[in-house]
Amino acid sequence: MSKKPDYVDRMILIELVRDSKASLRSIASKLNLGVSTVYTRIRKLVSMGVLVGFTVEVDLAKLGMTAQAVVEIKPKPQSLGAVFQHVLNQVEVVEVCEVSGEYPLLVKVVSPDDVSLARAIEKIASHEDLVDIRVRYIFQTKKVKTSDRLVKLLQSAS
Repeated sequence: MSKKPDYVDRMILIELVRDSKASLRSIASKLNLGVSTVYTRIRKLVSMGVLVGFTVEVDLAKLGMTAQAVVEIKPKPQSLGAVFQHVLNQVEVVEVCEVSGEYPLLVKVVSPDDVSLARAIEKIASHEDLVDIRVRYIFQTKKVKTSDRLVKLLQSAS
């Protein structure tokens, strides 16, 4: 098999994106492949690092995590790694992105209420190598079904 995922690999990925709990037998049946072929291809995609896990999506608001913010962080340039690790160590942090620009870290923070959210942001801001932070409170979120978009991207890939 080639180093780059081929058409069959992409079709298997599409089925997994649509339903990560799909059995090997059901994927094989839909794609008119043998179960062993699907199994081998999935193992190859895992070993290549293309397929990095099988996950579930959780609605944090329904779990009571209704206070949310995006925090832009500007650390001292030489301390980006240390600040990144500090942020990752905070239990309320659910996502961290390193981005371009003056504030190279974008952090999503969630908590059950505003008081807890403020405490979580204070913990983040307590790192000695922070130059500045900006807090953007999230009032409303509209989820994009990323699996639908990923399927379209995989279908259009050559």
